[in-house]
Amino acid sequence: MRTELRQARTIRAALDAATAELMGHSGAPRLDAQLILAHLLEQRREYLIAHDEVALSAEQAIAYAKLIALRRRGMPTAYILGRRAFFDRDLVVTPHVLIPRPETELIVERALAWIHAQGRQNDPRLRIVDVGTGSGAIAVALAGRLPAARILATDISSAALQVAQINGRAFPNLGYVQCDLLSGIGGRFAVICANLPYIATAALDVLEVAKFEPAIALDGGSDGLALIRRLLQQAPSRLAKPGLLLLEVGADQGAAALTAAQEAFGQAAQISIHQDQAGLDRVLQVLC
Repeated sequence: MRTELRQARTIRAALDAATAELMGHSGAPRLDAQLILAHLLEQRREYLIAHDEVALSAEQAIAYAKLIALRRRGMPTAYILGRRAFFDRDLVVTPHVLIPRPETELIVERALAWIHAQGRQNDPRLRIVDVGTGSGAIAVALAGRLPAARILATDISSAALQVAQINGRAFPNLGYVQCDLLSGIGGRFAVICANLPYIATAALDVLEVAKFEPAIALDGGSDGLALIRRLLQQAPSRLAKPGLLLLEVGADQGAAALTAAQEAFGQAAQISIHQDQAGLDRVLQVLC
């Protein structure tokens, strides 16, 4: 910890010192500095901007320096804050779950668009499953928009399911099952969603994300598609008709994911890849 940060006695001085500390270690050093200090002081970020002359105690400055040191070593801001925004929700996150990314919101958007096009947004018979739910991001976002639907969140990790249950506690239409993909749960689903691990095992050693986020949420096998292929093999017998399957894939996996889906579903489905806001392949869609 640098002396300047430990000895900072105003919000402005602390933010300036923390921003300097994070230069070269964060893509948004000032924003990270603000978010972490707001979290520590239990204030909104806007408060720091409007009241940067407010004094800090020595204890607050030292505690802030410790949190900034964690961020400087690469710990994601979301884990330091214990929260991450996703879709229209503010989710609890811990190191037991993958941090939700904005590109995953495309799954929620496409699911909602299809359900509304089918006129089923108020249908109590509508069954949806979020496979490998992690923090519950997809399931919780859908439960909030579809209160009549029956939504199931599954994960092989009991620790992840505990986080998902915290995030979904406001939604009585959301259930949880610990299982491996679709094994152990019965019936068909109108919508199957999943953001499964899709990073190749060998790539984990060189990726920054793998230093802090759980390997179980990242490791997709030798080519990154092992779990996706397994789910695609299970899906044809578990997807209702009409039905929608949405799977997140890596930006370089679109063609391979299309091939795997075609092998699993044959000519019985409409299969396509959709791009995220950056124009990168992101979501495999199967319509039956």
